[in-house]
Amino acid sequence: MESKARNGFKIVLTAGRALMSESFGEVGPSFVSAFPPKYVPNPLVNWLFPLKSNKEGRMRRVQYGLCKIEASLLKYGFSRDDVAIVNPAKLDIAVGRATKVVGIGCLDPLALSFCTKIAQCFLRCLGLSVSDSIMSKTFREVLFNPVIRKYRSTGLKLIIGGQGVWQIVDSGFQDAYGIDCIVEGEGESVVGPLFEKAVKGEKLPKLVNGVPVNVKDIPVIRTPSRCGIVEVTRGCDRGCQFCNLGLLKFRSIPKPKIFEEIKLNLTSGIRQVFIHSDDFFRYGSKRRELNPAAILDLLKSIKTITSGFGKNSFNFDFLSAPSIMQNPELIEDVTELMELDKKNHSIVAVGVETGSPRLLAKHMPGKVKPFKIEEWPEIVLSAAKVLHDNYWIVFYSVILGLPKETSDDLMKTMELIDELKKYNCIIMPITFMPIARLRKQYRSVHSKRESDFSFEHMTKEHWIVFTSCMDHTLNNLRLFTSGYKNPTARIVRRIILPLYIPNAIKKIRAWLREMLDK
Repeated sequence: MESKARNGFKIVLTAGRALMSESFGEVGPSFVSAFPPKYVPNPLVNWLFPLKSNKEGRMRRVQYGLCKIEASLLKYGFSRDDVAIVNPAKLDIAVGRATKVVGIGCLDPLALSFCTKIAQCFLRCLGLSVSDSIMSKTFREVLFNPVIRKYRSTGLKLIIGGQGVWQIVDSGFQDAYGIDCIVEGEGESVVGPLFEKAVKGEKLPKLVNGVPVNVKDIPVIRTPSRCGIVEVTRGCDRGCQFCNLGLLKFRSIPKPKIFEEIKLNLTSGIRQVFIHSDDFFRYGSKRRELNPAAILDLLKSIKTITSGFGKNSFNFDFLSAPSIMQNPELIEDVTELMELDKKNHSIVAVGVETGSPRLLAKHMPGKVKPFKIEEWPEIVLSAAKVLHDNYWIVFYSVILGLPKETSDDLMKTMELIDELKKYNCIIMPITFMPIARLRKQYRSVHSKRESDFSFEHMTKEHWIVFTSCMDHTLNNLRLFTSGYKNPTARIVRRIILPLYIPNAIKKIRAWLREMLDK
């Protein structure tokens, strides 16, 4: 009898190398995947994005979204023998005659994401041409893998899901890429019946919209997640027009589910917990009312679980300025719990987007709640001081080219940026790209070239803001690599980066001066 590996798994879940890899157990290095592959040789890509799997191709730790899809399929009734999350370099082992459907996760299939735009900003500053990304290239390598194409001719179905599917939907590339079905939105409630149809060889709908799932129906992952990522809230509900997450219903995940996932990750050998939330201080909240007791209780429990791992054994990714200012003392309590000090900091991302209350009211009125829109600059700066005083390093994002943006709006943003520079942070300018609610509105009347704001559209005021942000960021890049614990990541920070970064910074600054002079 032939082995399971020779016949293939009935359902194979996978993604491109850049999305699947643990990147040395650190979240930060994964941003390298936003850079064009022509500047990063394949051997270096393979080294930066290692993959660990068993002899059948099953990944040992994997991207969190695929973990949730696997868990949903198992909960629906498929067996562990039928479903496997597979190393993209071992598809020739895992895909065979028995394989009925391959599900592929994607984050940035056409190199259009915000992270890719940030990388493109840096490269344009260096005078380098920009197109494609490592993330999109490794996605295509899976999509057009010879073994998948071989069994497509015998009826194998191809389903694509993940945060980046909007790029394929908008581009009209679904048929050209040979994709049977795209799942857009939350997948837990729809993938069971959908994959069952695929296994039976039935015709699939071209597009399935997954609706927000009740927390009781969100399954606990069964395969450890890369970097120890665990979701504690889902959705945002602030309603920013340019953000997909802003359209989702806000939910807090029950503690038993969180702890079960953390323990699974720790059992696999991961020695950290990376708490994922679009605004962690809203965990356990009712509407806009914060629940400090729930937040501190969760963190104390996580600290107990990770005792013995040292400082910074747990971190989280996103906060919002309004949530911080609803209860500034909460940051102090969390800082004390995490044992942060001058030599031991934590990094968090906060979206600023604009310093203009007028633009805020037009495109993101919910972002400042429960405060008043005209208070936005004051709220951002007050939150920045609280974070700085409590040893937090912050990644601030600013969007240039929002619809109907005026010179006065840009000057208000510039004033806010000048004040933020007093604190430990980097400030990243991002050029506007209509997605979510604005996506259909703008692309129904504009071509992609007209609707995406680019360097070619930038005015003198845009360049002033852009240059100010970039100059500050270049001076503070070291802040975002100082906390790496993994030995390999430390080699990158201490040896490789110093060889290349200083010269790159000189070129970027020269290019910025040239753009301003023009």
